[in-house]
Amino acid sequence: MLRIINMKHLCIFTAMAGIALASSCDKHEPLSKEQTAMDAEFEQANGELQSLDAQIAALGSTHGLPEQQHANWLKMNTALEQTLASLSKKCSQGDELLKKLHDKLDAFKALNDQ
Repeated sequence: MLRIINMKHLCIFTAMAGIALASSCDKHEPLSKEQTAMDAEFEQANGELQSLDAQIAALGSTHGLPEQQHANWLKMNTALEQTLASLSKKCSQGDELLKKLHDKLDAFKALNDQ
């Protein structure tokens, strides 16, 4: 019984292989041409990608990548905020000194008016 099953499978396998070979012979040439065309398109696309990579690398070396620019702007913004806070503090101190000076000036005028 096992031999019959093996024979059936062998016959089926042989028949399927014959069908596959017979049907693929007439399709080999068009598929080969299509593969050649696809390879050419792939090479062209690959060349374009390499060109774009080179342009991006050139931009990165002269201007920096957007992430680097953003990080630099954040650092500059932090430095400007610190400078602004320092100037604001000095301005407040200057206002206090001017108020004291005006008070002293008013006291001096009052002494001279008498």
